[in-house]
Amino acid sequence: MYQCILSGIFPDIVCVSKSLGNGFPIGAVLCRDNVNVSLLSHGSTFGGNPLACAAALATVNYMLENNVAERARENGEYLLQRLREINSEKIREVRGMGLMIGIELTERVGPYLKELMNRRILALPAGSTVLRLLPPLVISRDEIDRLVKTVGDVLE
Repeated sequence: MYQCILSGIFPDIVCVSKSLGNGFPIGAVLCRDNVNVSLLSHGSTFGGNPLACAAALATVNYMLENNVAERARENGEYLLQRLREINSEKIREVRGMGLMIGIELTERVGPYLKELMNRRILALPAGSTVLRLLPPLVISRDEIDRLVKTVGDVLE
């Protein structure tokens, strides 16, 4: 939903899952008031049971009470700034939104992913030359600094 706010696009229907239950399986469909959806017209493997709903409610309450979206935006800006300070000829571009970051390299990303894993940093590829970072929304500045130092060391 934060993506909708940033882009200024507000869809009539949004499907959400994964993080909604903070690890507990749940899915939900969010609709504007003017969308007529019958409660009995849709079923879901991961929707509606009381435990899943309690997990989702606790997750949403925590995120609202702790201003997680704003902290993620601020930490994402900080992370992008710090990553762009890395002086490496292996980096073509650093881009991202919030805490979803892509570091486009001038060469294949595979060996760097393995070395980051050896140094206790989990990252994934996004194509053959993009190192994708997707840290947790509750990452601290100290953890960001450690991440940036490790990425810089690996890409030097």
